[in-house]
Amino acid sequence: MASKPKIEAPSSLQVLKVSPNDVAIGERLGAFHPDKGAALGKLMLADGQNEPIKIVRNGPRAAQPWTLVVGRHRHYGAECEGLMLDALEVEGDEVTLRQIEASENVQRGSRSPLERASFVRAIADAAEARLAASHGGLSQQSIAIRARWDAAKAKAPGVERSSDLNDAEADHTAANFATVYGWQESTANALGLSKRTIRDDLALHRALIAPFPALWRGLATHPIVGENASALRDIASIVDLGNRQALIESLVETPDMTLAQAMDGLGLSTPKAGAAPTGATKYMNNTTSNLARLSAGDQARIAPEIVKTMKPSALLALRAALDARIEEEGIGK
Repeated sequence: MASKPKIEAPSSLQVLKVSPNDVAIGERLGAFHPDKGAALGKLMLADGQNEPIKIVRNGPRAAQPWTLVVGRHRHYGAECEGLMLDALEVEGDEVTLRQIEASENVQRGSRSPLERASFVRAIADAAEARLAASHGGLSQQSIAIRARWDAAKAKAPGVERSSDLNDAEADHTAANFATVYGWQESTANALGLSKRTIRDDLALHRALIAPFPALWRGLATHPIVGENASALRDIASIVDLGNRQALIESLVETPDMTLAQAMDGLGLSTPKAGAAPTGATKYMNNTTSNLARLSAGDQARIAPEIVKTMKPSALLALRAALDARIEEEGIGK
C-alpha cells in the first residue's frame, strides 16, 4: 500500500511578515463571511494573530508577490485594521495547494455543512487526481469499486437511485483515499472522513453545490438555514432541479426567511421529519432494503432460507401475507 504523501512542504519554518495588500485572494473553496473576518481583525488588533495564514509565492510578473492558500478571514480582518499578517510560505502544484486548503479547513468543527462538503469534495478530487497520475498497485477491491462507480455515473439521472449513487461514490472515494494515502481507519476518523461522513458530504455537494456554483455560498451563509444540516438535506431531497434552484434563490434573497416559509411561498410541500429508525424498525429497514437489491432469481433461491429463519409463531402471518400477495399479483391464474 502506498505511504501517505507529504501534502504540505513549507519552504521555511520562519514566519513571514506580509502586507494584506501583497496577497492575492484567488478562487476559494469555502464561503466568506465579512462580519466574521471583521471580528477576527478586532481580535488580532487586541491580542495578536494566533495562527499564521498560508501563502504561495507568485511568479515575477504577478501583480502581487503572494497568493493566499489558507486564512481568508484573517486576511480580511488584517485589511480592516491595517495590520501586517504572520504567514507561512508553502509550495506545491495546484492540486496540492487546493488540498492544503481543504485538509486544514475540513478539520475545523465551526464550518457550515456546505463549506465542509466543499472541502471534502476538494480532498476527494485531489485523491482522484493523484490516483490518475499513479494508479498502479490497485487492489482488486479498489478496481471493483471504481468499476461500480463508473457504471453508476454512466446511468441517466433517475435510472440510478440517489441512495445507490451516494453509496457508490462514497465507496469509490474511500477506496481512493486508502490507495493514495494509505490512511488507516483511525486517521480517517480523526479527520472526520469516515465512510458515512464522506457519503453525506458528497451527497450535499452533488445536490446543492455542483448544480449551483453561483448560489451555494449564499445558502451556506444564510442566517437561518446555512448552519442547519437537516434543512439542507430537506432542500437536497427535492428531486426537481428547477424547484430546488428556485427555493435556494428565494432563501438567498431573503436572509430572514425560514425554509418552511420559502417552500410555502413556492407552493412546495414541506418535508416531514421522521424519527430515526431504532430497534426492530432499523433491522426491518435494513432487511427489506437488502432484499430489494437482489434479482428475482436470487430471491427465489434464498426463499427457503428466509422461511427457516422465521420464528414458528410468525409463519402463519407469513403465509397469509404470501397468499394475499399471490392473489394481488394474479400469479397462477
